[in-house]
This record gives sequence, structure tokens and C-alpha cells, in this order.
Amino acid sequence: MIRPSRLLPLALALSAAGSATPALADSTEATCILSRHDHTIPVEKGACRFSQRQGNVNVRFGDWAFSFPSAEQDKTYQRSNTTEGIRFNREGEYTLQVLWDSAQAAIPKPQGWATDNFLLGRWQGQSTAGRAVIDVLTVEPDRIRWGNQANGRCDSDYSVEHLPWGRGGRYPDQLVLPSQPTDVVVGVARLTLKPSPCSTGDAVIQLAMPLDGSGELEVVTYDARGKLTGQYGAFTPLPSSKP
Repeated sequence: MIRPSRLLPLALALSAAGSATPALADSTEATCILSRHDHTIPVEKGACRFSQRQGNVNVRFGDWAFSFPSAEQDKTYQRSNTTEGIRFNREGEYTLQVLWDSAQAAIPKPQGWATDNFLLGRWQGQSTAGRAVIDVLTVEPDRIRWGNQANGRCDSDYSVEHLPWGRGGRYPDQLVLPSQPTDVVVGVARLTLKPSPCSTGDAVIQLAMPLDGSGELEVVTYDARGKLTGQYGAFTPLPSSKP
């Protein structure tokens, strides 16, 4: 939940060895990107102020005041550090990216990707048992993430390749082929994780949506060499949640 709080001058400290947080005193100006886990709400981007003390983070971004206590990490939110900045995720609510001045811009996307795109949203996989699962898949205009603590998480920007429309209800590396002739057309896109594959080894995720009104998303993953790493079948949309 986004909740108001007073932003105090805090001593900025590294949260852990190898953290990408700049070693500056008190607080630092940054660029923030707020993406609600509801693709109908526009992404907000602008200047913000980041403060940290003993792993406890406060971020002031426009009218928003965010608090991320270190004791709540991996309980009420997830945090990931990169050379570009820090990402805070409260699943089902929002993702807040804090980017340092030297951070690279988001990977360009096709025209209309953020505004007219049936692949965006939160999707529930068929199973949460075992290791070869995605669990909840979240596709945002400039971010994709999936997984859990047990199986490993992917959380990345991406580039987009639109594949030709699938005809006859078929698409590349389909888990279950149609059992009878059909006129269903399938929209297919492959997202290449940027700047690098995630820790699970997945480098590309293919999203396929049969345009038959079912509203189900079908998912395939590949490694950096193009080797198939997962066929996950149909995902169903999860309800939007507003912070």
C-alpha cells in the first residue's frame, strides 16, 4: 500500500555488500517510475528523492511518500538492486523503480505497446507446485516479472519482437496443439530480457494470445541460445489491484 509519511534527512548507507546504491550522504535526487499493477492506470515518471538508513528506505515522488522498512523485505515487498538503481515491488499493487542519474533509458517499445496491448496485465499460471513454474506473470509497458522465492524470480526490462499471426490456432512451440481444425488466429510476441537473462537462465519469453475471446495467455520461455526452457500452457487474467 502507498501510504503518506514524512520524509526525513537520513544517512544513506549500503544495504549489503555489492549493492548498487550510490554511497552518498543523507539523500539523493533520482528518477522514479511508478507502475501500478493495473495496465489501465498510466505509468508515472519524474524526479524523486531517495533516502536510506540502515537498509530502511524512504522515497518522495510527487504527492507519493513511500516507506520500505528493511524488516519487511521479502514479506510485504521485494527489493532488487542493479547498476541502474533499485526496484521495489509490492505484488498486486505497484512497482517503483528508482533510477540513478547514470541509468539508461527504458528499452524502446513498438508504437502503441503501452496503450493498446492485450498482453499487458497480471496472469496466473496453472500451478504453483514444483520448480518448473512461473506462478504469477506480470507484464507492464517497460517491465516483466514472474516467479517466486522458491523457484527464482525474473524482473527485467525487455525488447519486443512481434511474430506473424498464428493461423489455425497454432503458434511456435505450442504446448497443446488444436485437436480439430479451427479458424482461430493467435497474436504472438517474444520479449527478450534486457540488459541480460535473469538468474534462472531464461532470456526470452514468448506470449501468445488466441483471439477467440477466451482471454487466456499462453507462455513459452527460452535461454540465450534459443533453447526451449519451458512450456507453461494457459494463464488466466488476475483482477486489477489499485494502491
